[in-house]
Amino acid sequence: MTALAEIAPATRPYEPFGAARDLFYCTDREVLIDGPAGTGKTRAIVEKCHLLCQEVPNIRVLWLRATRRSMTETVLVTFETKVVPEGSYLTQGARRSYRQDYHYANGTEIVLGGLDNVDRIMSSEYDVICVFEATEITLNDWEMLLTRLRNNAMGYHQQIADCNPSHPRHWLIQRAKSGKMSRLPSRFEDNPSITPVYLTGLAGLSGHRRARLYEGLWSAAEGLVYPDAEMCFVEHSEPVPGRLVGGIDFGYTNPFCALGGTAYKGDDDRTHLYIWYERYISQALVGSHATALPPGHVWWADPSEPDSIVELGRAGHRVGKAKNDILIGVNAVLSRMDAGTLHISERCRALRAELEAYHYDPDKLSEKPVDEFNHACDALRYLVMGVDRGRVAR
Repeated sequence: MTALAEIAPATRPYEPFGAARDLFYCTDREVLIDGPAGTGKTRAIVEKCHLLCQEVPNIRVLWLRATRRSMTETVLVTFETKVVPEGSYLTQGARRSYRQDYHYANGTEIVLGGLDNVDRIMSSEYDVICVFEATEITLNDWEMLLTRLRNNAMGYHQQIADCNPSHPRHWLIQRAKSGKMSRLPSRFEDNPSITPVYLTGLAGLSGHRRARLYEGLWSAAEGLVYPDAEMCFVEHSEPVPGRLVGGIDFGYTNPFCALGGTAYKGDDDRTHLYIWYERYISQALVGSHATALPPGHVWWADPSEPDSIVELGRAGHRVGKAKNDILIGVNAVLSRMDAGTLHISERCRALRAELEAYHYDPDKLSEKPVDEFNHACDALRYLVMGVDRGRVAR
């Protein structure tokens, strides 16, 4: 690779430091670059890819997140406003939200994708794959992507994961500790453009957010409501025969979340729940949810939104008011976790992220969890309580 001081003039001025610099020279097959917020991890990855794409003809690079939509205002903004020159031919054509790739004059291509359209990305071969916010994906996703490192336009293949730290049992940090993945810890010193005001804001965070985003630690939330939630997640499979059930938490500015699954009789003669459907989206009207939700389910929904329940009912869905006692609902979910009768598909990524963060406030003598980042957790409560009560509440 060209010396870093000689990065092509078609790129805006950039000099990597620390983990970012190490990434430029690293040729290991699997790489994790992690650290606090604002340390320049994403910038380093897109700068390296841009340099490779200029230097090596006909290589194929894949950039992706859990969903393609989530990359539009994050990774692509960084690339188009900080890396390529203003007015570059690379940014011509489709609007950023509709862009599917970047084509270089030498035949190289950067493909943009999300795991919400897995067929498109898994049908191709790549030299480099970059997964941004990699804590959003599963180990199965990661290993399936590794099988796509089969293009041979440069001297090595590489798959890069970028993230802020998550809980200490997350598969990413465990894979790095096992030696299967090279780890490049980034620090604030790696990003000379970071401001004291930004650092002060991060330092003012509390609990596990401060530990992860300011200290760069893989830390569990103090006082987790569901400390063993990880044990519920299973490899995705087709729904088993049984009763179709679901829970809904309404939202517009905050996310709307619907969780769908199957209640079925297990070999132990107990009723098991397998949750395999997740819709988690903001800025969408109830009518669009009515069209998107799978048919045939019995849904238990947030009772504080009776008009929304009626609208879904008019669209043909069977929806009733959920029981909204938080403590009873939390205990019902915990009981199923302890009994091994709650199973959640690894594709329910928003639910997984919330379960890993849902916590009690250690500074307050309250029996209820902190009321934030809990939309999927609420939908889960409604679903479990609905099944356990055995009827649709009206």
